[in-house]
Amino acid sequence: MQHLILETPSQTQTEFDSVRWGQLNPWLVEGQADDRTPMNGSVKDSGESPSVQRSFARRRHQAMFKRWSQARHD
Repeated sequence: MQHLILETPSQTQTEFDSVRWGQLNPWLVEGQADDRTPMNGSVKDSGESPSVQRSFARRRHQAMFKRWSQARHD
């Protein structure tokens, strides 16, 4: 008994055409400016336990992000 294998259009692999995609989506082609302030992501050794240092770094990064985000919308 023979089994027929049918492929639907969604199953066939097609090669990605970046030029055609760019022509169809011109508003997505331009890069977005990276206006974030560079920062050192390492956690400062304050002599506290590692969990306290991570907590401090997390709160500091959240505060810096909030300041950056507000500055973007001003």
